[in-house]
Formats: sequence, structure tokens, C-alpha cells
Amino acid sequence: MKFIITMSTLILCSVTAQAQTLAERINASNVTLVDVRTPKEYAAGTAEGAINIPLEEMGARWQELKGKENIVLFCRRGIRAGKAQDILKMHNITAVNGKTVEHVKSLQKVNLADKLTFKTDKPTTYFVKDGKNVRQVAIALGEGGVLKKHTTSIPATLIMVKGTVRFLINGEEIVLKDLDTYQIPVDVEHEVIGVEKENVFIVTKGD
Repeated sequence: MKFIITMSTLILCSVTAQAQTLAERINASNVTLVDVRTPKEYAAGTAEGAINIPLEEMGARWQELKGKENIVLFCRRGIRAGKAQDILKMHNITAVNGKTVEHVKSLQKVNLADKLTFKTDKPTTYFVKDGKNVRQVAIALGEGGVLKKHTTSIPATLIMVKGTVRFLINGEEIVLKDLDTYQIPVDVEHEVIGVEKENVFIVTKGD
């Protein structure tokens, strides 16, 4: 009985480890995500940071992946990714089949620290979401960095993620700190100034 329980535990741990391994691979700093769908499918939307080597071109372009340590292939259903995996294997290149583009995207995370820098003169930005109805952008300011005077034509919400900023509006100053939220009024000019060395906030516009 004890042996059966132990074996069941090992199997469960193995399955969990495999699931975690794909997520870890996808989110590792050395990952090379390869979308093997057609250029048209790729242009319609893919995983963050993925490159496009269509299956039909893999036989001629496999050398582009030579020396890569962590390759994850994906497509629409996983079939083309499997075929691309076989082609690379013939050239002694190891790759993992990440199955579908949606599966890869569901396991993918993005660290804002990798996308933003803290400048003392102007902001840097990263679009967290850029959809038809909702746009969400992360904005970073260094100490003294300025997001110059501007207005918004649609309702917007500001959420402080890190640091402190001075929000200047209607001749007044609002100090926003970690986890503060602020509803930015429509068509009212405002300006944002970084106070600390590293300041990050997210602005969401739309419904």
C-alpha cells in the first residue's frame, strides 16, 4: 500500500514538474520563441517576443536556431510545431513543442522591469494591452523625469505601481505613492513628474 501511494505521489509530482517546466522555459531570459505558422498568421497576432520561421522554411532556415539553448516552437494546433521539432532534431537542435499560440500566451508573463528604463528627462512606456476598447500603458519616470502637459479625451485610471509622482492639475499638486489610484478627468490638462529614482504607474483608458 505504501509503495502504491509513493508511486502515485511520484507520478503526480512528475506531471506537475512537466507543466511547470514549459512555463519556466517560456519565461526564461534565454528563451527563443518560434512561431512556425505562416507570415499572415504571425502578423495577425503572436506571443510576446516570438520570431517567425514558417514550417515550410524551417528546412532552409534551421541554422538561425543553431546554438540556441532554449527553443519553444508553437503554431495553431501543435501539429506544425511537431514537424518543425523533427526537422531541428535531424540537425541536432533540441526544441520543445509548446503546442498552440494560445497555450504559449497563457503561460507567458512580462516583467515591466525588462521593458522600462528610468530616465530623468522623459518617460519610457510599454503597452500592457493595446486593444480596440481598452488601452493600458505602463509609464516609467526617473527622478525629475516629466510626462509633459497633455489631456485625455476618454476616461482614464492611473494606478501607482512603484515610487512617487507629482500630478499637476488645475493649478494644484496631487502626490501619488505606491498603490494609489487616481481617476484622470477628461479634457483637463495635466503633467506628471517623477519624485524618486524609480517611478512606475499604469494608465488604463477605455471601458
